[in-house]
Amino acid sequence: MTKQQKTLILIDGHALAYRAFFGMPDTFTSPSGEKTNAVYGFTNMILAVWKEYNPDYFIVTFDKGDTFRHKLYPEYKGTREKMPDDLRSQITRIEELVRAFNMPVYVKEGYEADDLLGTLANQAAKKGILSLIVTGDRDIFQLIKPNIKVVYPGGRGKFNQRVVYDEAAVEKRYGVLPDKLVEMKGMVGDSSDNIPGVKGIGEKGAAKLLQQFDSLDEIYANLDKLAKGTRAKLENDRANAYLSLDLGRIVTDVPGIELKLEAGRSNNFSLGDVANLFVELGFSAIFNRIPGAPADKTPQDIATVQPASPNAPTPPDGDYIAITTQGALNNLVSQLKQSDRLSVDVETDSANEVQTNLVGIAITPAAKKGYYIPVGHGATAQPGGQASLFDTSMQESNANQLSIASVQKALAPVLAHSGITKYMHNAKFDMAVLQRYNMPVEPPIFDTMIAAWLVNNAPEARYGLKALALSELNIKMTPIKDLIGSGKSQITMAQVSIEEATPYAAADVDMTLRLANQMEKRLKSDEGKSWQVFQEIELPLVYVLKDMELTGIEVDVAVLRKISIKLSKRLAELEAEIHQRGGQQFNINSTRQLSDVLFKKLNLPTAGLKKTKSGHYSTAAGALESLAGKHSIIDLILEHRTLKKLQSTYVDALPKLVNPKTGRIHTSYNQIGISTGRLSSANPNLQNIPIRAPQGREIRRAFEAHAGWRLVAADYSQVELRILAHIADDPGLKQAFANDEDIHAATAAAVLGVPLAEVSKDQRRIAKAVNFGLAYGQGAFGLAQSTGMSREKAQAFINTYFEKYPGVKAYIERTKQQAAEQGYTETLLGRRRDFSRLAQLTGPQRARAEREAINMPIQGTAADIMKIAMNTLHKKLQTESFQAKMLLQVHDEVVLEAPPSELPRLIPLLRQVMSKAYRMSVPLKVDVEVGENWLDMED
Repeated sequence: MTKQQKTLILIDGHALAYRAFFGMPDTFTSPSGEKTNAVYGFTNMILAVWKEYNPDYFIVTFDKGDTFRHKLYPEYKGTREKMPDDLRSQITRIEELVRAFNMPVYVKEGYEADDLLGTLANQAAKKGILSLIVTGDRDIFQLIKPNIKVVYPGGRGKFNQRVVYDEAAVEKRYGVLPDKLVEMKGMVGDSSDNIPGVKGIGEKGAAKLLQQFDSLDEIYANLDKLAKGTRAKLENDRANAYLSLDLGRIVTDVPGIELKLEAGRSNNFSLGDVANLFVELGFSAIFNRIPGAPADKTPQDIATVQPASPNAPTPPDGDYIAITTQGALNNLVSQLKQSDRLSVDVETDSANEVQTNLVGIAITPAAKKGYYIPVGHGATAQPGGQASLFDTSMQESNANQLSIASVQKALAPVLAHSGITKYMHNAKFDMAVLQRYNMPVEPPIFDTMIAAWLVNNAPEARYGLKALALSELNIKMTPIKDLIGSGKSQITMAQVSIEEATPYAAADVDMTLRLANQMEKRLKSDEGKSWQVFQEIELPLVYVLKDMELTGIEVDVAVLRKISIKLSKRLAELEAEIHQRGGQQFNINSTRQLSDVLFKKLNLPTAGLKKTKSGHYSTAAGALESLAGKHSIIDLILEHRTLKKLQSTYVDALPKLVNPKTGRIHTSYNQIGISTGRLSSANPNLQNIPIRAPQGREIRRAFEAHAGWRLVAADYSQVELRILAHIADDPGLKQAFANDEDIHAATAAAVLGVPLAEVSKDQRRIAKAVNFGLAYGQGAFGLAQSTGMSREKAQAFINTYFEKYPGVKAYIERTKQQAAEQGYTETLLGRRRDFSRLAQLTGPQRARAEREAINMPIQGTAADIMKIAMNTLHKKLQTESFQAKMLLQVHDEVVLEAPPSELPRLIPLLRQVMSKAYRMSVPLKVDVEVGENWLDMED
């Protein structure tokens, strides 16, 4: 570097932050206690290169979400662990630091920071400027050339040491020059990014090949000159080699990225702003290393920050006490019995309510107080523990706590008392754990999480207790990671001291009661409609879902293994046939390779198809479906994708979710989150098993009844269309349902003017698409896409439909107007969804919001009806002494397990309860089937 040459420091934001996080000790904390090791290391490295190179300019780049590489190869970076929570919080601080130094930040949707670094460094090189890229990512080495170098920090314990790589250093390290590193990656791959490469070829072997043949293309052009073993490896993994080449190559001409040097002037910052941040972070020791900082001043001397705002969040301010003696427990129980309400919360060693161990119980009868009863601190059990289901024993390795038996004896009567309302946040979890430890929580209850969801029913709302405490009460609670840590060093609550756990757990019950006071008022503010939904539908459902989750359903793992073998065989057949019809071997999962085969080799039409950021035509599902019928390869590729996803998401994943203690799968139901009120499930998600495909339906065979028992499935027939007929008050639709006609055939007959008996399958298919589409606010464009009709024909069909069913048209227009004017739509039972922003929206955003507004009363009412039916059925199964239990709820279906002797009573009960769940002007029809497994069922 000559004295006259200008220098640009390019910071790889995320890569340097990761390197600092793992390279610096985790003992660095701010005065307020937040972790700062990554921020300190990041700052330290910037100051070090600043001093050494005296750069003229600084620029920082960050990653932003998925990139074109994820579309090219969905498994890209799929093996990477989730960012540690302690690092995630520090990324925000690093961004603050960069802003304080007034360093420009470049990000670009669809591209990685590497691509931005390559683009900016190349633009700087053309101006004769030396770029020094500070990064912990060796992928950047491929950019090195005259005027581009890499400053690479050391690893754990050596982060402050750094090596500068130029062309000579790269050649010495790898045996090839930087511009050949991407060719090397094509063969070697990269396990950290999940780039496959060629199996069996490492860096040394790849270097020798590149020294001999210069490029991947030349290597493959000269396979006959290679040793037999090497040739076989390359031949077997040709597709992966070129995929890896595409994934590994850094883009150096990202569109829209322009180097603006003056914005990155290295001395263009306010020392006061930096001092403010250094005071917060506790970085006094390195403040004087900042260029321009006075040697005799501290950041406190320079800081310009004002005193905290009186509206700043405050920490919890309750009186929090640990209950560790029998006498204290007795006194607490006396207080609880004299109150008509209490708040309760459990602390456990995992989030799996079916097999977690109880660590402690927090409870309080009044706000601004909180009591914590430790029972399992000091236990060494890992999440999941060693206790069997419903086992209440645990070795007490900490003498300063009560036995579970004594706590159970004291609290069980209080939690079961019908005169005391029990307040909880996410009650289902607490109730499941307490029930396992023989402390069942009986009604009445109040769940602040569900209450908050009902009063803030918008997709962006947050319902965690700590988030609500901050937004509703302006109280900043202690994050759980402050107690148990995160990542590989994370411990369980059982390993946290009682002294630390007490204020944390007690604050939970205190905040729950404080939130409940606000939530109850807001639930009653809409003429009591939300309060009625809360009390009569959602709270009883907590008990239903809790029991369903604890019960679980048996799964035959052997059946799934057989399905997996069949799928693997079919996938291999499909891959061979796809290669044969494509005329070559290629990676079916590679967008570039698949695009080249379809549009260059097979010359399939590209009209209307979008290009990816890498310049290739899209091979996404929608693009391929638009090509159906153009070539036989398309159907094969779509089938391959469907089966591959089915195998990885369900067939191979479900056996891993079988609980080793119960032998069952215990899915977790989520009552909140879906704005229409529908339930969702996770671990596993049983709502999304693709049963339209025969292989998907086959998965249901693995879900089976207990030996000698039967599964009973009860399903609402076309419930949403029946609700539409009722809400729209359309005579034609109502009459079709009253006559128990095939509604889709009846629609086709009415719209097309043909006798019902003469409606063809294709006509019925189109009518079905219209019936369901209009219930979801679909227009002509959507109908055309779903049916294959032209847009003009689709519009004509819809126009005729509205002539025959004018009530539906009136409902749609009325609902759009109401949503805009009153800011919400609601179900027949009063569940609301917020559309207060609709009046300000235009174009596609408004159209989408209007479709959701139209759908909400229909799908939301269907959800309400199903929940009412589940609540009633659950109660009747108990009061009428059935052994039968509900196991699953999927869409409009509920699945039970029962002994054969109960079927004569159970089936009529199901039909009666579900069909009478809500009275409408059209009948609710219920189909009931019975079988030994979820697939092989009969009426």
